[in-house]
Amino acid sequence: MTKSSKLMGFLTVTLLLFLGLVSQKAFADSRLIIVKYGLSPGATGFSENQTTNDGLQINNLPLDNLGNELSVLSGIHYLVYEISPTGDGSELKATNPPPSSYTVLKKVADLATDSNGVASLSVADGYYLIEEQTNPQKGLLKAALPLGIKAPVSGLN
Repeated sequence: MTKSSKLMGFLTVTLLLFLGLVSQKAFADSRLIIVKYGLSPGATGFSENQTTNDGLQINNLPLDNLGNELSVLSGIHYLVYEISPTGDGSELKATNPPPSSYTVLKKVADLATDSNGVASLSVADGYYLIEEQTNPQKGLLKAALPLGIKAPVSGLN
């Protein structure tokens, strides 16, 4: 391999790395991470006093109301939409936002949790609506309420 070939190869790799970093910064500023847990048989909820959930982090495996560790669920789908708040945005709520409080700009993704119960997506700064989908085969007969978020999350300790 000649010096010019090596130099061209190095410049090409450097350019590709630079473009990758630029495009990642331009299009993906935040990471949306969803972790799905399933309840043990007979449980009706999780033990809130054993759970850390401040919007930025959640402990590894919280307990259900019977004291059993929750197990992660794979194959649960979430539809993610980019939205724009209507009016001054004051009607947009985090949990189950009324459809009149936002306009859907576009569907961003159909995510599915992996074998660790995790689904993740890089998103640009903005507002998003996350809708869990039912999955009777996994025992998820009723989806969680839709969730509205603003990325990046800020103001939480």
